[in-house]
Amino acid sequence: MIDRDAEKMIHDWDAPQEASISVLTTTHPEQDTFTRFADAWSAISPAIQWTAGDPEEGSPLPGFRLSRNITYSALPLERELAPFLAGLKEISAPSPSPEAADMLDKVSLPCELTLYIALQCPHCPGMVNTLISLAAGSDKIRLHIIDGTLFPKQAEADKVMAAPCLILDKGFRWTGAVPETEILSMIHNRDPAELGTDTLKNILEQGEAEWITDQMIREEKIFNGFIGLLLHETWSVRLGAMVVVEDLAARAPVLGLTLAPVLIDRFDGRDIPVQGDILYALGEIGDLETKAWIRTCKETLAHEDLQDAADDAMDAIDERLP
Repeated sequence: MIDRDAEKMIHDWDAPQEASISVLTTTHPEQDTFTRFADAWSAISPAIQWTAGDPEEGSPLPGFRLSRNITYSALPLERELAPFLAGLKEISAPSPSPEAADMLDKVSLPCELTLYIALQCPHCPGMVNTLISLAAGSDKIRLHIIDGTLFPKQAEADKVMAAPCLILDKGFRWTGAVPETEILSMIHNRDPAELGTDTLKNILEQGEAEWITDQMIREEKIFNGFIGLLLHETWSVRLGAMVVVEDLAARAPVLGLTLAPVLIDRFDGRDIPVQGDILYALGEIGDLETKAWIRTCKETLAHEDLQDAADDAMDAIDERLP
């Protein structure tokens, strides 16, 4: 798996002190490949501590977690080994260029960057160097590097046609080599209304629920990505989204009411906990028409908890409306 030239490079590498990499544990067919790679590296050099780690939320891919915000779903072989080693040092002691450092300091919103690479790609090592440096310099940048040839289904799902391909927040993308300042400029100039669910989730997790409310009120619209938070499979994410719903109900009730038909449309087919939270949200922002829907819906609800949630939602509407 690791040829002699790579063995020598790993053996002679001056590793950062206390370097540690987590091997993400998944059920993916390629999982064993990553485990064997870590074992092979350990046999060459003990400089890195390899540990088991939980998989990335929402991603089924195996890989290596290089830091809290950098995941590497690729095997650092051939021309990708050098930037991998350089990246580990950069994570240990970030040293972005002065221009990039100034722009990184001004990154206020979390973002998701996905970089697709291929081992034979001549421009990919440079992009790996650039992206790891940026992510090492700001914990608001979440970076996932993926080998598109190793994970072709994932590349196809993301409509990747060539490498390197860099995707920002599952939307805007670049193909080929891209200057770091151009990437940072796009990160700075994002339209908040276009932020995806994952990015908004990161904002919630940083305790910035009020920022989401402020932006939606300023734009006078409910962001599409926010709907995904309300329907998220993770309870804590939905709980954070409910804080935003409550804030909207208090500060911008007309805007909050526009959520009602969207949530009603998404109600059927959801898991019981999600349906319960939808009913709660409808109680916070709904009107008499919403109440009528809840009353009709309750007749079809078999689960006692949902019936109670429907009653609570109707009571909440009654208490709020004259």
